[in-house]
Amino acid sequence: MVRSRRIVLATLAALTALTGAGPAITPAGATSTRPDLPGSAAWQQASFDGRPLPSLTGTSPASVAAYFAGLPAAERNRLAARYPAVVGNLDGAPPVMRYAANRHEVARSGVWRGVLDLRDRQILALDPRERGLAVEVFGDLATADRVAVLVPGAGADLYHLDEPGGIAAGARAMRAEAERQDPGTRLAVIAWAGYATPVDAGAAAMQGSLARVGAGRLQRFLAGLSAYTSAPIGLFCHSYGSVVCGLSHLPRQVDDIAVFGSPGVRHRTASSLTHTARVWAGLAAGDPIRYVPFVRVGDYGHGPSPVAPSFGAKVFATTGARGHSGYLTPGTESLRNLVRIALGHDGAVTPAAPPRPPA
Repeated sequence: MVRSRRIVLATLAALTALTGAGPAITPAGATSTRPDLPGSAAWQQASFDGRPLPSLTGTSPASVAAYFAGLPAAERNRLAARYPAVVGNLDGAPPVMRYAANRHEVARSGVWRGVLDLRDRQILALDPRERGLAVEVFGDLATADRVAVLVPGAGADLYHLDEPGGIAAGARAMRAEAERQDPGTRLAVIAWAGYATPVDAGAAAMQGSLARVGAGRLQRFLAGLSAYTSAPIGLFCHSYGSVVCGLSHLPRQVDDIAVFGSPGVRHRTASSLTHTARVWAGLAAGDPIRYVPFVRVGDYGHGPSPVAPSFGAKVFATTGARGHSGYLTPGTESLRNLVRIALGHDGAVTPAAPPRPPA
């Protein structure tokens, strides 16, 4: 028991060292999305042509998609304008309808008046309350032949979306690199800041509670996405986002899972993570996550390092990536390799000898 406590304390110290911040667990109300989006009560009471609108609890994305497929375009537009916060976050609703709803919501909420301008962007989900959540699409989902979903780690939220090193910047870098590698590419990249992340790399990042909630949201998002595209999906999971990916039950449409800067995925091997997708892992030479003890004690810690030989992932080179957040920096071999994976160019990925995890 004493040894276990020491391991937990060592893990906390190493995670805290990533940001220099002390242990921090934000109150539950600040780290989970409330089920009270503006307009939700009115939505639940409304109907069209004698049929109630899809319930916001218990209705599958596939059922939501089937409902909207039976609505006239004019009615879909009316619902997007009347209930923008609901439609803009409703997995299974048509992406174009969600984009329109979120344009209305951006104008209604006034979020664009701050440091973040979301006007005229393809916003697939938006919740501006508290730290905020957002999902943005780069490219055309309707014509995409491959889709990459970026799942971020600690500190990612709506109001850090456009910061240097933020998830939107990473998605733009992936799209630009894909165009460089494959001009005219039909890759769509989705920046999925769609779950409440740990505020920093403190105590909350050691535990699985936020990741379990995030995994449920990711599963539902992917189910909604599958209703509108049959393109292969790649998951690109950074830091604590790799814990979210590891805890998710993923559809067969996901054919690649790439984790980078990962503290572990709560699986001991790649084969236990998935039986159908290729599993990739990368770790930059200067990433302090390598000093995290890759153990799990109860709900503390996330298990073995994905770059360890015994884990069994395909380990890719990350040359040029600096620190914990430099994996998607233009000009790095890390970005080039992640885009090769996203494009399905597996044979072009440059391998790296798996670094030996700390004892």
